[in-house]
Amino acid sequence: MTIDQKQPDRAGIDRHHQQIIELAADARSVLEGSRSDKLLRLFDYLLEKSLCGETPSEQQIAEEAFAEDSGPDTSQDANVRVYVYRLRKLIDSTFAGKPGPRIEIPVGSYCIKLVDGEKPASLLRFGRWVRASSRSLPVRVALLGVAVLTIGGLALVWTSRDTDPLAETMAWQPFAGNSRPLTIVIGDYYLFARLDSNRSNADAAPQLVWERSVPTREDLTIFQMLNPTKVDDSADYNQQLVSGGTIAALSNVRATISRVPGFQGRSLRLKAASQLTPEVLASSDIIYVGQFSGMPLLLRDPLVQASGFEVSKGNDALIDSGNGVRYQSDGMVLTDERIARRDFAYIAGFSGPANNRILIIAALGDAGLKEAAELAGDPDQLLAIKADAKSRKNGFEALYRVRTMKNVNIGATLILDRVLRPNGIWDNSENVPAYRPIDTFQLKQTNP
Repeated sequence: MTIDQKQPDRAGIDRHHQQIIELAADARSVLEGSRSDKLLRLFDYLLEKSLCGETPSEQQIAEEAFAEDSGPDTSQDANVRVYVYRLRKLIDSTFAGKPGPRIEIPVGSYCIKLVDGEKPASLLRFGRWVRASSRSLPVRVALLGVAVLTIGGLALVWTSRDTDPLAETMAWQPFAGNSRPLTIVIGDYYLFARLDSNRSNADAAPQLVWERSVPTREDLTIFQMLNPTKVDDSADYNQQLVSGGTIAALSNVRATISRVPGFQGRSLRLKAASQLTPEVLASSDIIYVGQFSGMPLLLRDPLVQASGFEVSKGNDALIDSGNGVRYQSDGMVLTDERIARRDFAYIAGFSGPANNRILIIAALGDAGLKEAAELAGDPDQLLAIKADAKSRKNGFEALYRVRTMKNVNIGATLILDRVLRPNGIWDNSENVPAYRPIDTFQLKQTNP
């Protein structure tokens, strides 16, 4: 099957379809070099369906695109997902770095779509449902939210040129009066693949999991070094996950900044926490949206030094370093008889390493994060934070108790707000114990 054999009559194709076909020809030439008959068949099948306005299901793909294959596992959904994932990556690499229109297979959908200009690549790879292992925190990503943000982009639509009360609050006023790019950083989590070394189907989709002890790919390498017998049971698939609550909060923040005139005409970028670099941190204003557990060390280390709070080891509580009071989140669903009814939202603003501005919109859990994003767009709540010359100069932090019903936020009460302690946070790292897991492992081996 070739593109020319499958394309409709060109006389009846509108410009949209014509662009898809032209770009598909570029992608197909790359696919031919992959020497994978299955990927070529899958590509041609999805192209034909997409040009007809159809989005096939996994079962349809297995029965129609892979009908030539024999074997009991051919129709398994996992097998389809593996090949769609590989095809998506190949198409993305075909157009990587090239300006202008491109085609893609949106995450969570089995169709080929035309994208005008640059796509927000940092979000696209998060769109998958993940079932964590029994030792991992169950987390799921909201595909619909990602799709909305992908289609709508992050373009700011200025609803009014009148000064919004938000522009006068401590959270948003410091962003005015400069032309730096604005980077929104979203909390994300590293996923690695847990493989079944005894599995009979080599094409079966791996189980992607998140574990607190393996927060980065570098930690996975250390984990494998310390556990040689598990090397064949785990692999890096270069996957990150963002929670559904983060996507909902991000949508609220986008709507909020569209109301603040200080952002008009400024360049806007979206980055995952795992993609934040020192160069970006120093050259742009930063808004972090996410849970504390997904906050990158580039932001978390200086924030903890300036803050009056410490984050618990399990990322489920904030501890007041002054009086030891522990603000504990109920987290996810506890039992069938007891559900989560309490979370904590956190908002802080302070100066960055190059006199840029950083705003933190965070929480312990998803319900608290959604509430934090709503609070950041509520001028009455923000104006209730005590404002004086010292807090405006050094920055501030505010903590809210959030009423929840499972992962639904119901309302919030301001518990405290205070001035941050920013002196030296960009010059000195926080004092932490030396991280020497390999030495510890060798010691255990020599002294059983």
